[in-house]
Amino acid sequence: MEKEDLPIVGPGDAETVHLNPEVGFAPNFDGLPPQGGLGLHDILFMLFRHKRKILTLTVTGLLAAGVFYFASPPAYESEAKLLVRYVMERSAVDGLESQIKTPTPENHTLINSEVEILNSTDLIRQVAEAIGVSRFAAGSPSEATTQKAVEAIAKDLDVTVVKDTNIISVAFRSSDPTLPMPVVQEVVKRYFDKHLAVHRSTGAFDFVRQETANLKQQLAQTEAELKQAKESAGIISLAEAKTDIATEIGKTQQELDGDVADLAAQQARVKDLQKSLALPAAQANVAPGQPVTGDVLEKYKSVVGRLSGLQKAENDLLLKYTPENPMVKAKAAQVADLERQRSDLEKTYPALVDTAAAASVTGAAQPNVAGERAILAGLESKVTALQNRMSTLEARAKVISDAAPKIEELERKAQVEETNYRASETSLEKAQIDETLDPSRMPNISIVQAPSPAAKVKRNLEKIVMGIAGGGVAIGIGIMLLIELILDQSVKRSVELEKRLQVPLLLTIPYLNTGLRRLRLRNVGEETQPDNESDRQRLSVLEGPDGLLRPFYEAIRDRLGVFFENNNMNYRPKLVGVTGLAKNAGTSSLAAGLATAISEASEGRVLLVDKIPSPREFYNSLKEFKRSDLEYVIFDMPAFGPTSSTLPLARFMDTVLLVVEAEKSNRQSVKRAYAQLAAKTKVSVILNKARSYGPKWLEGDI
Repeated sequence: MEKEDLPIVGPGDAETVHLNPEVGFAPNFDGLPPQGGLGLHDILFMLFRHKRKILTLTVTGLLAAGVFYFASPPAYESEAKLLVRYVMERSAVDGLESQIKTPTPENHTLINSEVEILNSTDLIRQVAEAIGVSRFAAGSPSEATTQKAVEAIAKDLDVTVVKDTNIISVAFRSSDPTLPMPVVQEVVKRYFDKHLAVHRSTGAFDFVRQETANLKQQLAQTEAELKQAKESAGIISLAEAKTDIATEIGKTQQELDGDVADLAAQQARVKDLQKSLALPAAQANVAPGQPVTGDVLEKYKSVVGRLSGLQKAENDLLLKYTPENPMVKAKAAQVADLERQRSDLEKTYPALVDTAAAASVTGAAQPNVAGERAILAGLESKVTALQNRMSTLEARAKVISDAAPKIEELERKAQVEETNYRASETSLEKAQIDETLDPSRMPNISIVQAPSPAAKVKRNLEKIVMGIAGGGVAIGIGIMLLIELILDQSVKRSVELEKRLQVPLLLTIPYLNTGLRRLRLRNVGEETQPDNESDRQRLSVLEGPDGLLRPFYEAIRDRLGVFFENNNMNYRPKLVGVTGLAKNAGTSSLAAGLATAISEASEGRVLLVDKIPSPREFYNSLKEFKRSDLEYVIFDMPAFGPTSSTLPLARFMDTVLLVVEAEKSNRQSVKRAYAQLAAKTKVSVILNKARSYGPKWLEGDI
């Protein structure tokens, strides 16, 4: 029934009918502080609540652990010990020299590497195939496979390093006494082969031999190309050829420079001789001039001498500089000036030439012009020969220079290939040694203890047994947490209403047990009269003066009296509604017991309405209640729900008692019902059928 279906109270009826004004306050649970995590009391409550499950599963786990421990078959073990002095890393492909690595306390890598080799799947597979896959079959031998055998060996094979030593212990356990010793023997035997294959060049002989042959062929081809290139260039050694040609060019250039200088000097000498010998013949036809005095003759000789010296100096400069050089030009100007002076003297004094020639003839022997010309021709031939030789040397140098890059590249290539070939030859020799080496005779690994005969040992079942025993406890606690945190979202204790839901609690009624039958508050719809004597006795226990629930009814009565007095609600009658969230919440018994308790302590009359009439009848009843001498009217209202009339009728009540059934009512439903009822009137919550699972201090109820 909705609120809109109720009759509207007019102004004239306000005096005859009392209506509790709508409170209009709806709690805002979204603004409440976040709920705290699980506390110690919460965990203890859950443990006590589910103690039977946990104890049952714990006992089951202990029994299973005991059965496993006593039913496990005996184990037999064989053990061998290996001493690893050092590890020799010698690869025929990667390295030229052997690398010896000794295990140290600071370096556990080497020993751990050997342990991994012993535990490798390849080695275990070889052991399984050598012994026989069928011997490791858990069921029928026909179902045996290599993979299952490998897994069985790897499971029971124990490879450990003895503390503070370089000794590796290899042990194998099995329920078959004939199996451990052969397995350990095969593991040790296969380990030597595997160790040699990992750390040395076993199996690489064919590869290295082929690699060496290829390198030799490449080197021969490169050397042939280098020889052809040198023959084409006409050299034997490129470095020596470069040195020789450079030395020869320098020496020839030096000779050429000297001969060119001598040639220039000889040419000047021949020119002067020819000029001096030609003067008398030229002056024979010249007309006589002024007479030559001694002073003029001396001056003429001085000019001729200076002119001869300047001409020689000019020739020397021309050997070093070009005619455009300033020094050469200065000398040429001085020579021209002296020649002009000599020419002027000869024109003024024609006899001066004859006098100077006669003096030179009488003072010195006649020069040999033919001899000087022969020397000049020899110098010219020598310079020409040197120039031709320089051209030949320069052409030779160009040929060597053009061929040098290719020859140098081939020489570098041949050097690298020769180095690789020599290294490969060395590796081939080592590979031949490794190919013929007996793995069991390696000097770096020794057998400290040979595989011992299989001996019966005590199996290490403590961890498994403790795991099985603890598994029962863990499963019990896991089921407990699953139920409490996920599956069961019901209200179980009063502290959940107050702390989690922030709902005020009026009273907690425990779940009582008389030993004959669990007592609970009677629900609406149940017959009030007992059918037989036993039911009559139970009802007397429930609702009689000495009934177990009577103290709770009186407590609710007293708290309601305080509530009405504090709120100055002195009018009559006071309307109290009792409702719950489900049919079996106990609202009917609570309403009946509360009415009985109030009637015993109140002077006025108390009316219990256990059946809600229609809206119009309800409205008329309210007016009748107003005119009566009733002190309280207790309404046993239907369970709260979307189609129930409880919520529309709540606005007419002075207060509503919301009965929450412990371990039945959902938290969200309680929160939603309380919020909707609190928006209509004042609401108090009663937790009914609260069960106790542990000590009193753990409950925390009021």
